[in-house]
Amino acid sequence: MKIRLGLVCILALVVALTNCKKTTYNYPANPLTNYFLPLQVGKYAIFRLDSLNFYYYGQLDTVSSYLAKDSVEQATVDNSGQPTWLVTRYLSDTLGTSWVPSQTYRVTPSVQKIEVVENNLRFIKLAFPMDEGYSWTGNTYLPTNPYQDFFVYSDNANIDMGLWNYTYQNVNTPMTVKGKNYDSTVTILQINDSINVPIVIDTIFGTRTYWSETYAKHVGLVYRHTEMWEYQPPTPNHTQEAYKIGFKLTMQLISHN
Repeated sequence: MKIRLGLVCILALVVALTNCKKTTYNYPANPLTNYFLPLQVGKYAIFRLDSLNFYYYGQLDTVSSYLAKDSVEQATVDNSGQPTWLVTRYLSDTLGTSWVPSQTYRVTPSVQKIEVVENNLRFIKLAFPMDEGYSWTGNTYLPTNPYQDFFVYSDNANIDMGLWNYTYQNVNTPMTVKGKNYDSTVTILQINDSINVPIVIDTIFGTRTYWSETYAKHVGLVYRHTEMWEYQPPTPNHTQEAYKIGFKLTMQLISHN
């Protein structure tokens, strides 16, 4: 009986010491915010934006080019009390003649991740640790078929975006964008999926889903390439001609402060 009581006392002491143990957090020497748009009111980045759109019932396509300016305009807190920054995106023609507000998105950084809420869609853009090959589900907060108000997709890669695995590639690698050299960049490949692309058999369904972003240290996003489109073949007897839905988008950094 005394032995059993002694064991119980020792176990209770171990539990008490464990619960009282101080928790130590190891913060990264190279925080994620080093690779994002500097979160300070007044900071901005200007991009060349080229967008491929399908028109005439998806049977023709055209490329539209703009300048996009992301400007940090307010520091605040989110509903959970986390510091967050509001960034407004302005659009202009390629000459920068005049800037028109297009949208506002929210950036919430932490040691473990950087979240961006854009058009009520929340993405985990960067995650810790920033190691080659490290993956995370960056779209885990997205609903099923988040772009259904704009495009009627049928391929699972475009519908179940919450399953995408973001993966770090080319960590701490130099890169040149629009003639400017960046000493340290990291690329996040979000997805790379395709069926019947290029379209070599025009009677078979085709789709391309690709999303990649590259960030430079102390600068932020320098390059983005996105393709989310589908090819629907003609119906028998051509009662419905072949068409495409979706979009392509390329962003290249031009300048920043």
